[in-house]
Amino acid sequence: MDFKSAIERNRAPLLVEVLKLFAMIGLAEGITIERLSRPLHREVLRILRTVESAVRRLIVAAARDIVVEYKPRPPAARKKPGSPGGDKSRAADGEARPKRKRGFLFKLFDPVKRIRRRIRKMRRAEPRIHVLGGPDPRIPEFLRPQAPAPAPPPAIEKRVDDGTVNAVPLVRRLVAVLGAVQDIPRHAMRLARWHARPKEERRPERWSPLRAGRPPGFRRRNIYEVDAILKECDWLARLGNPSLDTS
Repeated sequence: MDFKSAIERNRAPLLVEVLKLFAMIGLAEGITIERLSRPLHREVLRILRTVESAVRRLIVAAARDIVVEYKPRPPAARKKPGSPGGDKSRAADGEARPKRKRGFLFKLFDPVKRIRRRIRKMRRAEPRIHVLGGPDPRIPEFLRPQAPAPAPPPAIEKRVDDGTVNAVPLVRRLVAVLGAVQDIPRHAMRLARWHARPKEERRPERWSPLRAGRPPGFRRRNIYEVDAILKECDWLARLGNPSLDTS
């Protein structure tokens, strides 16, 4: 099977789906979006979760034939301050080197399933003790010690709900998935380097980047166009891939 052609056949419509999400929220170069309406944010997130899952499986399929030799890193030698070569961040002219701006990296791993368990609260047994007696009726009520009045709670400013939510995390995920779908080989190399390490040295420490069972964002009945693409990408990633064998 020609995996390169299959990957490209699914990559092109995925790129179209990502650009549609950009258009839905009005995100373009030079435009900053900080808040979105709650229904729009929910709709974009519902589609984005499926797109990310499909792109992740294309990366797994592209990394199946990449062989990377694992070379353990030697322990870094700590140099004393002031020693020659101790400060490598200084340039020859004595000025600090400018730091390279790093973009948002696409997450290569499926989120782990959360198992929700219902915890039944047991009713605590209370001792059956009857207290005999009470306040002395011979003492008037106004002479009895009164409990101090509780302090008034601090005033809490209530935030007015304007129907919008923070859109910064969503925008970061959109930018990351766009960079991944535009450069599948680069992220496939990232995955190959991760998989070449022993399981004890992997971060995160997992056997496979894909979780067992249905992929995130899977829908049995196709509602969006990306639903059918996800099913094909998941089949393509698991087709005879030895890296997904967790036995």
